[in-house]
Amino acid sequence: MTPGIALVQDEVKAPQKKPHKELQERKKGEAQALFTLDSLQHLDRESVVRCQSILGHGDQFGIWQTPSELIGGRHLVASQANLDLRKQLLNWLPEEFHSSSLLPPLLEEGVLWLSRYALLLRMGPTGTERRGFLDVTTILRNISAQALEILALGIEKRLAEPARLGDGFICHLSENDWHGLASRTKGNAVVMLTEKNRLRKYADLGLWSDAPAKIDLPQTTNPSGAKKPSSPEIQRTPFPVIPDDYLAEMGPLVLWIVRELGPNLLKTLEDLPDVFADVKFEDANILSRNQSLNIRIVKYFEPNPWRDRNGDELAAPPFLNTLFKSGVSDVAWPPKTRKQLSILCLTLQTSHLWIALLAMGGRISEISTLKQDCVEVARDGNVYVNGKTFKLSSNFDGIERQWPAPAILVQALAQQSLLGTLYAKMQNLIDDTIQHEEIANNALWRSLGVAGTANPNKQLQTFNGALTTLAERLGMPPKPGGKNLHCHRFRKTIARLAGLAIVDSPRVLMQLLGHKDIEMTMSYMLTDKAFQMEVDQVARELRVMRCEEVIENMHEAMHSESPLKFGGYGGGAAQGMWNAVRQHEEALHRDGKRWDADSAYDLAVKLTSYGQSYRIPLPGVVCLSEKVESKPCTCDATCGNRLYDMTARRDVEQVIPILIKHGQQALADGEILVVAYIVEQLDTQIERFDDIRDVYQNHPELISLREAAA
Repeated sequence: MTPGIALVQDEVKAPQKKPHKELQERKKGEAQALFTLDSLQHLDRESVVRCQSILGHGDQFGIWQTPSELIGGRHLVASQANLDLRKQLLNWLPEEFHSSSLLPPLLEEGVLWLSRYALLLRMGPTGTERRGFLDVTTILRNISAQALEILALGIEKRLAEPARLGDGFICHLSENDWHGLASRTKGNAVVMLTEKNRLRKYADLGLWSDAPAKIDLPQTTNPSGAKKPSSPEIQRTPFPVIPDDYLAEMGPLVLWIVRELGPNLLKTLEDLPDVFADVKFEDANILSRNQSLNIRIVKYFEPNPWRDRNGDELAAPPFLNTLFKSGVSDVAWPPKTRKQLSILCLTLQTSHLWIALLAMGGRISEISTLKQDCVEVARDGNVYVNGKTFKLSSNFDGIERQWPAPAILVQALAQQSLLGTLYAKMQNLIDDTIQHEEIANNALWRSLGVAGTANPNKQLQTFNGALTTLAERLGMPPKPGGKNLHCHRFRKTIARLAGLAIVDSPRVLMQLLGHKDIEMTMSYMLTDKAFQMEVDQVARELRVMRCEEVIENMHEAMHSESPLKFGGYGGGAAQGMWNAVRQHEEALHRDGKRWDADSAYDLAVKLTSYGQSYRIPLPGVVCLSEKVESKPCTCDATCGNRLYDMTARRDVEQVIPILIKHGQQALADGEILVVAYIVEQLDTQIERFDDIRDVYQNHPELISLREAAA
């Protein structure tokens, strides 16, 4: 079973379970193998749909289906069989909120909340004194009535007080709100109290975070004079990973700034000294001087429009209204004032920082000390970023290290080096109040911007503040997941992404993050339970998906004129999988069903024991054993758990003629030991695939080599 919270429930024994009850339990078991109970509260949209589909409640986000086979053949009205959560939520909200611009995102968040809660009701315990699990019809009544009503009130509270309230819905309901819910209709008090207790129980079990607040009763003086026990230490995760959906939305905006805005802005900064050549900077009237500069900036853009990489005129970004943090009258594209140019320069620098933090996976102590000439092309032709690390060094000055540099990182750092130089040149020209010393230590990151303390000749100090400001200027929340953007969150994020993308490869992650031991790397991967569960869930789903592909290929081969035995697969497990596919199809036919899109997936879940088996110990080799060994797999082709895929087949077909040719050459040269070794290699190769063995078993050239080696 997947590691998680084990909830032991006493099963209600019945003389004979009804078919629809068995179907409910079977689908719940399949879902629990991939999604642990305490992970449901963290699922994204795609994972919600996947889990919902496995349970038999449809594959459309926001639509909770209740098919007749799950309720014993009974039929529901259309609105109940296909419950539209978004529509139901909207109906519960007062009409005065329907036109609010804040409603759409809250509505989407509410649909996700209700979908997750429905999955927990379906897979988890009742959350009440009654043992066992909830029936699907009970769950349907719940999410279409009391849970829906409670959630709608939570949304209403956040719409009414957007500035004061934070994330979550139920946690914002006061005791007066609960009393109001209980008194709305006759008999509602018991229902609402049950639901409130259920939410509280789920929270106590660690299955649900958005729950009613506990009432803190004042503690009276202890007459015995006993010492008041100290409060338990609260475990916090100060730097959680940045959510995927936030990265997916923020990433393209940052890339647009670097790739499209960056080259244009740098060209403008390069031209500005000539544009400002006739300005009288000795004029003591700062207002008059700024007006002269702004007039020349406007004139500059008339014959010099900004253009994108395709040569088309660069359109205004969608975040223009938040970019300059000013009134609508000041919004312009391209910029019309020196202040706006300075804001764009600061925005570009922080976008460069964003990419550096994600692409390098470095600590801020390392990123902040990069020099203007940090990018280097090595002898191997690859590009690296030179810097220093301090975390694992006893040297006060740090030790040198290198990071591999992808193309986007090279562009960002090269632009950043030029940006600092050009911006300092412009500011030194037009502002005689700043200090004109050389930038300290040739630093890459500068103190840019419009604040009175900004000085491009000094190094940037407030990296975290720059990241939150960037998010606000791009119209994004500065607190993704409820926590401020922080440099170390990027390091945690790249650790998580690498852990998910490179399954069971912590050493690659260790190299990426510059760690010296595997324990330090794993500490980043296993920071919180949600991360552990997501890694395990992704690994299981990948194994099921790979097995599903094999099953589909074998099924297709059964009904085609393919000359390849077992659909081209080999190894001791090929015959067993072939038989399993055939028997599964025969079982479907006996039940009056046909092989469909779900058939291969259902069989893959069984054959892999819900994703526990089907591992790849070697390229082209699959191990079907559920037992996970720490040592390398040493099984041969006859092992009943070993399967060779089409990649291995291609390699075998190519290597056998080469081995035969080398064997004949060794035989002609009289090198009998070499011949014996080659014969051993040939026997190993042809044993992998039955049809290839049939072709070469009595091959005259192979027979002659065997006789010579005997």
